[in-house]
Amino acid sequence: MRATNPIEPVCPESALPTSNTNIKANVYDLGLKQDESGRLRRIRDLEHENALLMRMVLETQIEIARLRELLTSN
Repeated sequence: MRATNPIEPVCPESALPTSNTNIKANVYDLGLKQDESGRLRRIRDLEHENALLMRMVLETQIEIARLRELLTSN
């Protein structure tokens, strides 16, 4: 069975912003916030990865020193 009445909008037009620039500004600001959040998350991830790599370098240097000592003792 078909509806004969037109579908009513969920949000009345009076509740919508009157200016198109306001709509674009809100969407643009949301995009900036998401970009900034992603950028900060990426920086945090890179700092963590850098700390892990520095730890591996230090452990490798310690291991090399230990192996050199073993070789010279024989």
